[in-house]
Amino acid sequence: MANGALEGDGNAVFSPLLARLFGVDLADGSARRIFPNRVDLLYRQARTGVLVHIVVVAFVTYSMGLAGSNWMAFAWGAAMMALGLLRGGLIEIYHRGEMLQSDPVLGMVAFYIVIGLTGICWGMGGAFVLPSDALPQQVFFILMLGGTAAGTVATLAPFYSAQIMALVTSLVPLILRLALEGGGEEALMAGALVMFFLAMLATGGNTHRALMNSLRLGVENVDLLASLRRQSAELEATSRAKTRFLAAASHDLRQPLHALRLQAESLAIRLVGDERCRPIVERIGQSVGAMERLLNSLLDISRLDAGIIEPHVAPFRIDSVFQSLKDEFAMQAREAGCDLRFVACSLEVETDATLLETILRNIVANAIRHAPGARIIVGCRRKGDGVTVQVIDNGPGIEAEFRERIFEEFFQVGNLERNRDRGLGLGLSIVRRLAGLLEIPMTFTSAPGKGTAFGFTIPRRYTFFESSQPRSPRSLAGVAGSFVWIIDDDEEGRHALSTLMEDWGCEVAASADVSELLSADDTPFAKPDVIVADYRLQGIDGAEVIRRVRSRFGDNELPAVIVTGDTAPEKLRELAATGVQVLHKPVQPGRLRALLAAFSSRER
Repeated sequence: MANGALEGDGNAVFSPLLARLFGVDLADGSARRIFPNRVDLLYRQARTGVLVHIVVVAFVTYSMGLAGSNWMAFAWGAAMMALGLLRGGLIEIYHRGEMLQSDPVLGMVAFYIVIGLTGICWGMGGAFVLPSDALPQQVFFILMLGGTAAGTVATLAPFYSAQIMALVTSLVPLILRLALEGGGEEALMAGALVMFFLAMLATGGNTHRALMNSLRLGVENVDLLASLRRQSAELEATSRAKTRFLAAASHDLRQPLHALRLQAESLAIRLVGDERCRPIVERIGQSVGAMERLLNSLLDISRLDAGIIEPHVAPFRIDSVFQSLKDEFAMQAREAGCDLRFVACSLEVETDATLLETILRNIVANAIRHAPGARIIVGCRRKGDGVTVQVIDNGPGIEAEFRERIFEEFFQVGNLERNRDRGLGLGLSIVRRLAGLLEIPMTFTSAPGKGTAFGFTIPRRYTFFESSQPRSPRSLAGVAGSFVWIIDDDEEGRHALSTLMEDWGCEVAASADVSELLSADDTPFAKPDVIVADYRLQGIDGAEVIRRVRSRFGDNELPAVIVTGDTAPEKLRELAATGVQVLHKPVQPGRLRALLAAFSSRER
């Protein structure tokens, strides 16, 4: 039914009498809503009963005609046939047209009239047409009437009053006749019909109540589903708003921090050997580093939301990752009073080294922040054909009620004051999502007062083998003498990057507008070795800037870097599609220099 109750149609108009007849409590909203469904179900169930009705009437009429009551039997049969055809026509009108569907009350009134007339006609046949001296015909009539009544009770299950009406009008006249005739056989048949009548009433009532409960449950389920959809839509909208806010806030914070990081690096280069200023420069670098870690957590979440992180599987020694983390956290662990130990491991595994390092970095950083003074052990052990990498500490541990919530974004245990030294609460959320991306099973156990342990088992399908040959560190070729074009409309960022590159010995041409560099008189003789372009520029993006410069010099392989503070998922997808190297603000000078050195060695 097009406007069924399950779609929220509760606008049927009832008079008090019809509402009572149809079993609708006008004060009950759900009863009004399911009424159109009850009508629709009745009409669908009654469709198959029309043919059965016609066949049964034909046999009963023929049977009574054999007993000698020809004209009365055939008149009764003709009337019953007409009622059967009327019911069939009404059902077809309902299913083919909108009139009765749009007005279910009218549809039900019409059906009640047809059912009532049919029941009366059955009753008249039993009371006046059925021969009194033909026992076989009486037994056959009662069997056919009983079967028809049982089928009618099932068909009329949506409306108990219709069941009662059909049973009373069809059975009671025959029961009265048999009882009043007074014979022993007639009394016995009358008693049997009374028992059948009562059984049908009880069965019909039970069937009706079960059906009504089912329809009400359907309405409740639809309401629940609609509520869940609304809540899901609200959560998605909130998530999108959160992502947009974080992306905007991250971009605005990265701009000045980017300039500060580059200027601090330039200052460190110029003050080499000045022991009086070195501690100050180091503290500046540490403060900037702390801010970078906070912003990079937001960046990791955005990259995961954007779905642009693709694992790059390659063999590597686990101890190379351990050494990198040891160098990174040694000073931080000492300051926190932690005993941080990395157990030597010569195993070589095959997975994404960068993502595995990110996972371990977040866990080690969490342990140092939340378990000051604890002993932290990072190591690995064989497990079947695989390797399990573990991070274990003997810190305060985590209460059972928080063990699942710590993997939620921005959730932190015991940091109501939101101390920035304890991060943003994103680290473990990133850990779980990256482990899932790498298909590395993660184990996590914690006990209050005893500590916490994380384990990551690389599946058996990876290949593992011992290697006694350490990997040589990547060499950073010099960048001095490289000619670099810098296009950035943020003056502070452009000036800081230009100054740093000049301190590295590079020749720099910088502008807020690429057109100024392309229109310079000596441009044909000053092809850059590298293009460094900000992504978000006035009226153009960094990818288009790079395309124009490459086109001008006829070199589609001209080395280029896009620098951006954007972390919105859709922007990250756009950047990934450019195929150009991307560095996120605040740019780490070491990474930029390594990239320039790689470009330089490739050119040579």
